Amino acid sequence: MKTILSTLLLVFTLCISFSAESQNADRFPRLRERIAQAKLREIRLQLKLDQTTFEQFRPIYLKYEQEISGIDFRNLARLMKVNADSLSAEDADQLIVSQLETSKKLIHIREKYYKEFRTVLAPQQIIKLYQTEAELRKKVLQEIKKRMISR
Repeated sequence: MKTILSTLLLVFTLCISFSAESQNADRFPRLRERIAQAKLREIRLQLKLDQTTFEQFRPIYLKYEQEISGIDFRNLARLMKVNADSLSAEDADQLIVSQLETSKKLIHIREKYYKEFRTVLAPQQIIKLYQTEAELRKKVLQEIKKRMISR
């Protein structure tokens, strides 16, 4: 378990550092594939999926992950980090609209895939899926911060 998480964190860290250098998502397809596989292993473990259910879940999740990876999540965080007093009204409006559009995209994808996930997972498992993804993101961010501090 610890080895899986360590590997997952390393892969995520590499992915984030590569994506920071390039916004082209197709530039590192093998890395993205490795990350997806590591995430799937952890999700399968946390959701306690049997082989049959996992085989049905996997293609749905990979499509979901591909759509989610197309979202620029920096728009969501940018609103909370900006000094509002330093923005013009036009810049503030543009930032808010951009954040709202990003949120809409995320909601649309989640609604679409909830219906698909529901064909193979119980609602409780879908909640665990979202919780597992959030926990993985949290661990990755902690690892990135730790590595940046130790530089």
